[in-house]
Amino acid sequence: MAQIPNLDNAPLNLAALREQSQKDLLNILKSIRGKKCVVIDPKLAGTLSLILQTSLLKEYGAELHLLSAEPLQTECPKVLYLVRSQLNFMKLIASQIKSDEPKGLQREFFLYFVPRCTVACEKILEEEKVHQKLTVGEYPLYLVPLDEDVISFELDHSLQECLIEGDTSSVWHVAKAIHKLEFAFGVIPNVRAKGVASTKAAELLNSMQQEDPVNMDDMGIPEINTVILLDREVDLVTPMCSQLTYEGLLDEMLQINNGSVEVDASIMGAQQDGKKVKVPLNSSDKLYKEIRDLNFEVVVQVLRQKATSIQQDYAEVKSTNTQSVSELKDFVKRLHSLPEIARHVHLAQHLQSFTGKPSFHARLDIEQTILEVQNFEIFIGE
Repeated sequence: MAQIPNLDNAPLNLAALREQSQKDLLNILKSIRGKKCVVIDPKLAGTLSLILQTSLLKEYGAELHLLSAEPLQTECPKVLYLVRSQLNFMKLIASQIKSDEPKGLQREFFLYFVPRCTVACEKILEEEKVHQKLTVGEYPLYLVPLDEDVISFELDHSLQECLIEGDTSSVWHVAKAIHKLEFAFGVIPNVRAKGVASTKAAELLNSMQQEDPVNMDDMGIPEINTVILLDREVDLVTPMCSQLTYEGLLDEMLQINNGSVEVDASIMGAQQDGKKVKVPLNSSDKLYKEIRDLNFEVVVQVLRQKATSIQQDYAEVKSTNTQSVSELKDFVKRLHSLPEIARHVHLAQHLQSFTGKPSFHARLDIEQTILEVQNFEIFIGE
C-alpha cells in the first residue's frame, strides 16, 4: 500500500478533491449493505491507495480481491467489481460470474466503472449474457493528487489509444477532469492548447462549460488562471532521453508507481534477503522535496554534506560537555532527519550501480550527439 501524500502545502485545496473521492467511494460501499467482496483491477488498486487506506474499506465490510482470470474465491453474498473501462476486464468479470452457475451460488453482482461506463463495455457484457445479472454504476474518479503539486489523470495508454487505435475517449476524459476542477476552483479564464488532441480537449471543455455551467456566484475569483494543454506529439524526443535528475533516475531505473518505488529490503540496509519493501517518494519527505529535481551528481554531494554535518555535530557533542540545553535540543532536532538521509543514501548508492557503468555514459554520449546533430555518419556506420 502506497503512502497517502500530505497535501497541506498544496497551492490548491487538493485535499478537498481527495476527500470527495473518498466520500464517493464510501457511499458506493454503504449502498451495498452487509458483507461484500470488492474486486478491484490491479492498476486501479494502486491508484486507490493514494486516496484512502485499505483498513477503511474493511470497516465497511469489504473483503478485498484483485481481478484475475481465476474463479472468485469468496463466501460473500455480494460482489462489487470496481474496474476501469477496459474491454478485457469485461471478459474476466463475465467468466467469474459464469463460474458461479455450476456451483448453484446465488450472489448479487455490482459493477462500478471508473470513471465512467462505455458502450463498448456494456456491449461485451450483453454478448456474454451477464449484463442482466449486474447492477451497473459509475465511480467518477477523473483525477488523483499524486503530490502537493501534481495531479494525475491516470491515463497510462492515452497516446497509444489516440494515435494507433484511433480511440480518443481519453481526450474527453481530460476535458471532463478539467471541468471537474472548475467546479472546485472556479472557471479557468485562459485555456491554451497546442496539438490536435489538446485543441479537441479545449473545445470539449468549452462545450461542457456551456452545457453544465459552473455557478460563479458561489466561487468568487477563479483560483486557476491558466491551463496549458500540450500534445505528447509536440515533443516525442524528450521521453526517449535518459533522465538525469534524482527523481528521473529513480523512475528510469526503479519505476515509480503511485508515489513509491519497490526495492529489495537489502538495498535499504535491512537483513531480509528476497523481501520487497515500498519506499514512499513524495513531498511529505522534506529531504526528497529538496533534492528530487537536482542533477543526480549534485544529489550525491548534498547527501554527503548532510551526513558529514551530522557526524561532526555528534563528534562535538560527544567530546565536550559545554553545550547548552538549547544547543542539544537543536542537535536532537537534526537527528530527526537521519531516517530520511539514510533512506536516500541507500537509494542513491543503488542508483550508482547503474550510473557508474560505462554503458550508461556511452548511452548519454550517443544521445547528446544525436540531439546536437553533430555527426549522423557515426550511427549510420555503426
